[in-house]
Amino acid sequence: MAARASLTLPIALLVSVALGSGAQAADFDDMARCSSADVKALKVFNVGQASLFRADCSAADPLAPPMRLAFGYNREVPGDAFAKAARKMIERNVSEETFETLKERIDSFNSHYRTTRDGDRYTLDYDEDQSMVLRLNGEKLAEEQGEDFAQAYFSIWFGEDPYSDSLKEELLSVEP
Repeated sequence: MAARASLTLPIALLVSVALGSGAQAADFDDMARCSSADVKALKVFNVGQASLFRADCSAADPLAPPMRLAFGYNREVPGDAFAKAARKMIERNVSEETFETLKERIDSFNSHYRTTRDGDRYTLDYDEDQSMVLRLNGEKLAEEQGEDFAQAYFSIWFGEDPYSDSLKEELLSVEP
């Protein structure tokens, strides 16, 4: 019993040091919804709703981490359609050099998209450690690291030539 107790304390100390040594991850589930907008396919068909979540909706930079971009879907959307559209939109919004640098990481990240059904929810969580995590209904599908990747990826919705100008505008406006 004494040997067991003597091992418990060092293990507990190691765990607490390991957990306490890095930056704390944001609690994305407790963030406030700052804005939301309908997501339309072909600018006509409503396929769901996008929402932007932040710890502080009045932050100067609405896309600075930590933040969550969530998409709730009300119909089936094929997984490969997400991947193809994401790649195309990123390529359209970043320089050729940036796209070439990130292309393999983008394709790897996009390969994890799955077909959605009515009621499914994708989230993109961007944390202060520059990690970006893709989840479907809470299940982690992919993770990528780096501000360069996150900025390129978020250009899909917030770039100079976004997926939808009205979606961008509505998501960047704070709801009362």
